[in-house]
Amino acid sequence: MTSPRAQRLRVPASTSNVGPGFDAFSIALDLFLEVQWRPGKRTTLVRKGVLEESPLRLSQDPIMRGMRRAAILSNKTLPNGELTAQADVPPGRGLGLSGAGLVAGLLLGDRLCGGKLKTAELLNEAIELEGNPENAVASMVGGAHWSLGAKGEAWIHHPVPLHRNLRFLLIIPPYPMTTKRSREALPTSVSFGRAMRQAHRPPILLEGLRTLKPDYIKLGIADDLHVAPRLKLMTGAKAMLDFAYEAGALGATLSGAGSALLVLSHVGEVQNLEARLAGRVKRLWGDSGSVVVARAHSHGAKFLRG
Repeated sequence: MTSPRAQRLRVPASTSNVGPGFDAFSIALDLFLEVQWRPGKRTTLVRKGVLEESPLRLSQDPIMRGMRRAAILSNKTLPNGELTAQADVPPGRGLGLSGAGLVAGLLLGDRLCGGKLKTAELLNEAIELEGNPENAVASMVGGAHWSLGAKGEAWIHHPVPLHRNLRFLLIIPPYPMTTKRSREALPTSVSFGRAMRQAHRPPILLEGLRTLKPDYIKLGIADDLHVAPRLKLMTGAKAMLDFAYEAGALGATLSGAGSALLVLSHVGEVQNLEARLAGRVKRLWGDSGSVVVARAHSHGAKFLRG
């Protein structure tokens, strides 16, 4: 039997929620998870760079979970191989690396098992494994999407247009935040008034992202449900968001479940804003924190040559 060829693929990370789009809205970023596989005597995974801080065992890693699911769907046995993974951002920061890992694993597992599964099927599996759609959609498809699904019905992933001059600054703290802990901080019920205010915001936010109107973005990105209770878990986060607005940000909120913070900017202002945010990050966390500039990435996961 011929041994499978070595494989390499790149999957975009993502930011999600973006204020009121809880478990629905995601934007793929030009920051990536790269995974390489080559035949080996046994299955191993080496994490490089910032991924070295991941505490997950091999069996828990999203890449392996995705590969195993693809093999089950294909009714095949995965070949043994040596995996190497590296990323542009650290895990546990609300930047979609779990979803990216699942997508990478599903695509890689499918290819190693014959490549018979359709993209839509793999995406649905990624959503099921992840438990929510947004990061999986961003990593598989790319671009920005608002997702909606109901039990027993097919998912709808609606493309969201973004202004070409929109840029993102990601404030990355030195500490991670697990999704489990972040969700435990959420309220179990809210008043009708808060729910009503939340329902008013998404169309304003989406129009602001399309047109880059500052007042639309600032009003639309506000949140009445999940951001405030999560910020209480993160040292310095609320003050950092306030400072971002003082420094000229169009909008500022949590990225996903945190701990990273998402700051929106016009491309013409991003350099000055980055410098000011970097100065504040250094005062708060020394060299352990960072500010990363990103833009939306229109393409999803992709196999690479070589």
